[in-house]
Amino acid sequence: ERARGATRGSRVRLREPGPELGGSRASMSIRVEWPKEGVAVVVIDAPSTNNALTGDMLTGLAAAFRGLRADDATRVAVLTGGSSRAFCAGIDLRHASSVFKMDERDVDNDPVFQMEHASFPIVGAVRGFAINAGFELALACDVLLCTPSATFLDTHVKFGILPSWGLAAKLSRVIGPGAARRASLACRPIGADEARRRGLVVDVVDETEDASSSSVSTGGVDYSSPLMVEALSLASSIARSNPASVAGYKRIAVDAFAAPLGAARLEERKRAFAQYRALPASFFAKMQSAAGIRPRAKL
Repeated sequence: ERARGATRGSRVRLREPGPELGGSRASMSIRVEWPKEGVAVVVIDAPSTNNALTGDMLTGLAAAFRGLRADDATRVAVLTGGSSRAFCAGIDLRHASSVFKMDERDVDNDPVFQMEHASFPIVGAVRGFAINAGFELALACDVLLCTPSATFLDTHVKFGILPSWGLAAKLSRVIGPGAARRASLACRPIGADEARRRGLVVDVVDETEDASSSSVSTGGVDYSSPLMVEALSLASSIARSNPASVAGYKRIAVDAFAAPLGAARLEERKRAFAQYRALPASFFAKMQSAAGIRPRAKL
């Protein structure tokens, strides 16, 4: 099966919902596609509810990333929504009572845990709203791209509940404590331009009205859209790098982000020198060769 926007002759492998994704009708709203070698695209596709998450969708999303973590073919993942109106509108409030009563110790069915513990990088491609749980899914990505329609919104205090996927802990580290508290305590939306200025997203990818709206009526992912072209270009660039190096670098970055700065710097130095000591002489010879440095002749 070929997705819209795939070039002629190219094929997008789809991973159909099965027992590993919960096996229910709701779990069909979560799917994995492989538009490029080594690049998996995880799609949240429930346009009738703006990709709001039910309990089945949560476990399906966790299962999707758990499966990718176990698949050696996965070099990079892209997380996106199958709708231009919303990346993810948070928890489906019709299912809120069951979702908020889920066992917090069940990390196998926790999508953010699975994303945060993935060895491969995750690129978030955001159109439309990313609200509460959707905002937290975005923050669990390693790199975020968005369109001008993107809006990041935290309304937990409006509903009188606390975030559990790291929104309060992460946002202040990303955009600064004052901006984070204003956004969360006043339920103030962060638009695409502000998100880029504050470092929440790395780029805002412009899309025409027709390109961004076409995916709403037909569903699915339009791989010819500027956002997905940019996301797959970035993902492919990462996928060409040494996977062990990428995984090691990501682990240091993630652990450093979670630690106090002083402790993070010490741990970074400790791990770096542990790696340096283990490197063979041939590694440095290859490094010099790649830089165009020729060994001096011995006298």
